[in-house]
Amino acid sequence: MQVGVVSLTEDPEFEIDPCSRLANLGRAAADQGWGVAPFAETRDTHAFARRVGELPQQKEGDALDYRPLLHRDGTVYSAVTPAALSSPEALYRKLGAKLVVGMPFKDIATSDAIFMRELPPAGDKDARRALRRLQEIGVHVISPAAALAASPLPGAVALVPLREAAAGAELPEGAARLALEIDGTETDAQLAAAGTLGAAVALLNVADGVSRVHASRRVFEALKSAGSGLPVVHHVRFGEGAVRDEIVINTGSTAGGLLVDGLGDGAMIEAPHEDTDFLRTTAFGLLQGSRMRNIKTEYVSCPSCGRTLFDLQEVTEQIRQKTGHLPGVAIAVMGCIVNGPGEMADADFGYVGGAPGKIDLYVGKEVVKRAIPMESACDELVQLIKDNGRWVDLPKEDEDETAAVAAAAV
Repeated sequence: MQVGVVSLTEDPEFEIDPCSRLANLGRAAADQGWGVAPFAETRDTHAFARRVGELPQQKEGDALDYRPLLHRDGTVYSAVTPAALSSPEALYRKLGAKLVVGMPFKDIATSDAIFMRELPPAGDKDARRALRRLQEIGVHVISPAAALAASPLPGAVALVPLREAAAGAELPEGAARLALEIDGTETDAQLAAAGTLGAAVALLNVADGVSRVHASRRVFEALKSAGSGLPVVHHVRFGEGAVRDEIVINTGSTAGGLLVDGLGDGAMIEAPHEDTDFLRTTAFGLLQGSRMRNIKTEYVSCPSCGRTLFDLQEVTEQIRQKTGHLPGVAIAVMGCIVNGPGEMADADFGYVGGAPGKIDLYVGKEVVKRAIPMESACDELVQLIKDNGRWVDLPKEDEDETAAVAAAAV
């Protein structure tokens, strides 16, 4: 079972623990919700409309391109410590960048910015060079205004608490953009002013002991009432003791629930003890699960029943091994033809059990190949994807990694 994933395709006993955790989180959030100031929700629960924040614009005299600070389909930020800069190439990889002769380049799943609570001293030339290279490829550096005042970084984005910004706080030396930190306990007047301060983005870092879901809904209602298009990225923090299951489930049930409702422009998961790569890929998975930014193949599987004609878990994994590198492609794996086609939703391709040992392949909801022997069905699916112009070859370094993972699983 993948970390923190609740899947109806898997054996029921694997669902007990994550579902129990989800129920406990819901009960805790309901209790915390009473601490949030009263507000009225005006969203239409019968129609979906995603709130879209305003994308950054270039200003005259900008030395860097600030448009990549936010991605139109959903933004991911990564928390980084000064210590990580001691191994720049390792950091670039953990941020999802591609390397060419040691130089980083943005890829489909590269973090859009990094968040640093502390900055390396100006005298640390290697660390400063690493930060500059990230800035030059559009991975910006967000840091608290106090940290930037102590150690200025040209072109950085200064993070200022909304209360301080509303009271007239100024940007520190070298900072080129303002980011607001909102904790959900601000007054209505302060929240109404958030969109008038010229900030490029807001990080919604909900205060401890306050329900993220309730407080966030209040924040978004206040921004809506004020007519503000301020982009908001969910900042979810965890302490030293948080394990991966807890990180995935908690983030998915709080920030994920808000993103599914169209509230939010992205996510940043901060856990000081955890691997940057894990937190980044979890954030990207959150966006894809919320139908925002698509960076990998999407799979739709039925829950399995007595009519299922093959081992869903085993076959889905076989298909995933061969097709997991196709962003923007959705593949349905269905156990039978009774409910399978109806459950495929908006999948691009379908792999459906048609008879014992036989598979039907679909493009959309149309059957294009029937009664294919199961032994060759996976390869036939790959060829079908190629015939429809949706195939891309796996990059060499990813191919090597996939082969290593497959070999380890044997």
